[in-house]
Amino acid sequence: MLEFKKISKEDLQAIIRNASERLGINEVIVEKDYWVCFVLNYLFTKSEWKDAFTFKGGTSLSKCYDLIKRFSEDIDLILDWQVIGYGKDEPWQSRSNTQQDKFNKESNLKVEDFLVNALIPQMRIDFANLIEDDFQISVDENDPQTVLFEYPTSFQSEYVKQVIRLEIGALAVWTPSEFVEITPDLYKIYPTLFEGDSISVRTVLPERTFWEKATILHHEANRPADSKMPIRYARHYYDIYCLANSIYKNKAYTNRELLEKVVSFKEKFYPRKWAKYEDATIERIRLLPDDYRLKEIESDYNQMKEMFYGSVPSFDEVLTTIANLEKEIHKL
Repeated sequence: MLEFKKISKEDLQAIIRNASERLGINEVIVEKDYWVCFVLNYLFTKSEWKDAFTFKGGTSLSKCYDLIKRFSEDIDLILDWQVIGYGKDEPWQSRSNTQQDKFNKESNLKVEDFLVNALIPQMRIDFANLIEDDFQISVDENDPQTVLFEYPTSFQSEYVKQVIRLEIGALAVWTPSEFVEITPDLYKIYPTLFEGDSISVRTVLPERTFWEKATILHHEANRPADSKMPIRYARHYYDIYCLANSIYKNKAYTNRELLEKVVSFKEKFYPRKWAKYEDATIERIRLLPDDYRLKEIESDYNQMKEMFYGSVPSFDEVLTTIANLEKEIHKL
């Protein structure tokens, strides 16, 4: 367990500025990492629902496994659907398409109700006792399953949003997962800011994240020409580039049934005809979009560079690796 000692915004600013120089990491990123870890520490060690969360997505690859050298703006969390009233296997029950659509919408509303009437009110109370300066916790008006934590900020950035997005959904699978010990970057330089040694976080294994990312790329490769790709999606291409250059690629290859499970889950709970999930198989999965999309992704990728640290691959390197990865998967 890790305790974050109370500290004023001014004192934290001075510490972050010094740590940034010593770590060689942008001040904005060091500051946000501190608050990301603060939130994770709260959710997994102090929250009333600490046993109901599982960490997933790009930030988990960075904080838990050091697999990617970019800082993410969000915390992706799986909420155990038993918290919102479902039985352990109830969501998996067979339903007609109409019934399934109704169930999916109902479950989303239940999550939204949980966030507004349970989690956020409790977070506000608890954070008021833990933070000296002003902060805000609210629901994203454009995404009611996302909680926004506006932490006390001292530094400015055009690309790194100085708000932490907690994207919380119950329609997700948290297995396979494991507990991983993490620490804030500041802990390396100023351990006296904290009491204890680490934060224990339950997180989805990278081999599942590999196939999750692969199906996101497949989804985007099939996006209709008149449908604009969401901004900041270049991160998925970078993430799978990093996974392709890690030990977890072969772990994913030896656990290829995970791909089938990921696809089945998306077909049931996040159906989208144009995504062509039925083609997201070892033999036919697509990782690269048509050429006309590449400029759009490259522009997004270049705007992300403030969020990278360490060695950053060129966009061409990312594309070449993904093209080779697609061919490699097809030969498994």
